[in-house]
Amino acid sequence: MREYLNKLTGFGKEYWKFWIASAVSMAASNILQFVLSLYVLDITGSATIFALMLSIVFVPRLILTPFAGVLSDKVDRSNLMGRVLMAESVVLFVYSMMSFFIPIKVALVFILVLLLEMGEVFYNACEGAIIPLLVDEDKLKDAIAVSKSDDGIVFVISPIIAAFIFTNINLTAAFVFVTILDFAAGILQFSIKTRQQKNESDDEKIHFIRNFKEGVRVILENNKLRNLAMTIPVINAFFGATFSVSILYLIREVYNMNAYYYGMYNSVTAITTVIVPLVVLPVVSKAEPGKIYSISTKLIATEIVIIGLVVLLSLRSVVPIMAALLMIIALDCMTIAEAIPMQIAMSVLIQTNVKKELLGRVTTTMGMLSMISVAIGEMLFGVLNDTFIVYVSIFVGAIGVGIGSIMYSIVDKYHIYAKREEKGWILRR
Repeated sequence: MREYLNKLTGFGKEYWKFWIASAVSMAASNILQFVLSLYVLDITGSATIFALMLSIVFVPRLILTPFAGVLSDKVDRSNLMGRVLMAESVVLFVYSMMSFFIPIKVALVFILVLLLEMGEVFYNACEGAIIPLLVDEDKLKDAIAVSKSDDGIVFVISPIIAAFIFTNINLTAAFVFVTILDFAAGILQFSIKTRQQKNESDDEKIHFIRNFKEGVRVILENNKLRNLAMTIPVINAFFGATFSVSILYLIREVYNMNAYYYGMYNSVTAITTVIVPLVVLPVVSKAEPGKIYSISTKLIATEIVIIGLVVLLSLRSVVPIMAALLMIIALDCMTIAEAIPMQIAMSVLIQTNVKKELLGRVTTTMGMLSMISVAIGEMLFGVLNDTFIVYVSIFVGAIGVGIGSIMYSIVDKYHIYAKREEKGWILRR
């Protein structure tokens, strides 16, 4: 225990300030997303419109990612993150004032989502590449794993807070609350000092397109990164949409349960995200990341199939709805238990195969591919849930994740074979 505590304190003060600021800003984002999701679904009752709200983020992601990735490699990442949080605080404050006087229509929600996502593109570009600037290289894997634990803490608390605000107060209170959180996180972010230094070889001017292409080239020239870039979009498109669209639609519209049940569902499953990073840390530190990624995705696909069967049986009155919900929660916890090692493995693969000065543009390119695919998946699942019975979309989600996992394994084996053949390990006929 003492050895583990020493490891945590060894990350340094700046890392823990980042950890807290990241947790607070993530809480603000999650609470607002939860409230807006319930709000839009309640006033429209349409899975397609709800999915459209989630998926329009691909527009700023597609346009701004080349600039955000390059910019994060050229400026103080922590300072830029603080500026983004302050800008978001201003936008949220304006919406807080507006909601006092006029009802917030769906169109205004869409505008808010777009404005906040513009900031998130730049924030995430820096966040995905800042840890190597805060800790020593020999502590990097541990620091990445521990950084995932704040995700779990936030995911446990934020749904309960959001459900309480949405059910008992109003939308204005949610806007005010997240404004305060974003502002506090921004102040803390400004105080963080990183080891980021300007390279002498950097031009005074920032050549966005040229530098972005350089990040793409790094991905294309590295087999491990290229394999991730090919399969992450497929897996995320189906995995993310299954839970962000289909499960919410199932609980709120099909099972007709109130916001507290959905909040409970999110909080209980999120407890897994607190425990798992700490439990899997020794495994992730020793195991080969590619193997972790491959095994995790296959297990996730299997568990989503079982969720689909549970939903099918509940809608045919074979399994009581409350029992079905409990089974879905348990299965979702299992998917999270596999997804976290998968995410850590993916982060390790990226951050150990890319130079620090190129991390921003590489991680944002990966993020852009992921977000665009998730947006497409959410739109697909919105239409599926408005057109077919909800378990159809869940089975589609399992098939999609399975295809992505098989793609990764096939390409990975091909690369291993090619490498051995190049070294003369395989006899040619």
